[in-house]
Amino acid sequence: MQAINIQIPLEFIEQGEAAVLEQIAMQLYENKIFTLGQARRLLNYSVWEFQKLLGENHIVRQYDQDDLADDIEAVQSGLWNG
Repeated sequence: MQAINIQIPLEFIEQGEAAVLEQIAMQLYENKIFTLGQARRLLNYSVWEFQKLLGENHIVRQYDQDDLADDIEAVQSGLWNG
């Protein structure tokens, strides 16, 4: 079994579980462990909310076939929240 390391600065832990969860989702996305769709669903964010979070934290967006498939599935199932 492989392990990953996620580092959460104390300032985010002090801000509460929502801030910690954002950090986890962003790091999983940035390290290509989660797709954009998986990371945003972890947070229960819309595509636009997660995109904004990435921008605010200067995280480069990665968009590949898995992300496209997630987006198509979300649109078809009515989960594409604007």
